[in-house]
Amino acid sequence: MFELSRNEFTKVLPMFSKIQNKAVFAFSVIEHVQNGRIFVNSRLDPSAAFLTSCGGFYCLVGNASDCTFNDAVAKFLNHKDNHIGFYALALFTDEWERTFQKYQLEHANKIKRIYFRFNEQKFIENSKDIHINIDEGLQYEALNEDISNRYREDFYTYYKLVWDSNEYFNECGIGHFITKENKIISVCSSPYVGGGFAEIDIITIEEHKCRGLATKVGIEFINECRSKRLLPNWSCHSDNQASISLANKLGFDLIAEHPMYWYNM
Repeated sequence: MFELSRNEFTKVLPMFSKIQNKAVFAFSVIEHVQNGRIFVNSRLDPSAAFLTSCGGFYCLVGNASDCTFNDAVAKFLNHKDNHIGFYALALFTDEWERTFQKYQLEHANKIKRIYFRFNEQKFIENSKDIHINIDEGLQYEALNEDISNRYREDFYTYYKLVWDSNEYFNECGIGHFITKENKIISVCSSPYVGGGFAEIDIITIEEHKCRGLATKVGIEFINECRSKRLLPNWSCHSDNQASISLANKLGFDLIAEHPMYWYNM
């Protein structure tokens, strides 16, 4: 298994041609928007690649028949020092799924993840009937350095992993927030941007759910993507019915379901 230098990352792009929006994190790494590593089975003529992102999302692409490469990937996955305490390994073909059924990946559970594609016409039609007035005492804010600093430091420190600095998140990321008494209670933000896509990440504090806040910040996120000529992107675990329902409401069509190995120590 050979690790590519940053200036070699584009060598693996042909292997992602059929995956597209299912791996926004991968494009963010390949395009040097966010940090990550890429390993291949051959430096000169790679036919398989293993990509890891700084936020713990990994994937395998290309031909799954190189046993030496596959063994090396499994060994990498089973070494806890290679991870941030978490990883999510996406497999997008039956071939890769069959291949990794042969390995014992320590502390990793096999789950199902579903992937959506944005349907702009559906979004336009659906959003015509959505009218959300946030309650008195709540405030909507678009991404700015003050709220993003609070978001990264106090609300969701994962964003310190995926975005190197607060300034860089403001420059290249997307975020829309609803606050109460200066505390974030609902947010739609982008953990990854790449390949012309912006991944959607929505969180609403439990006590403020079912009030339309996720829909509000989701619509704002999508409209910003449209203004920047980015395609908003959605994926979630197959059993997350609330996420599936909101995705459909916001104009996303289900396109695929694939296995994922979820490791969390």
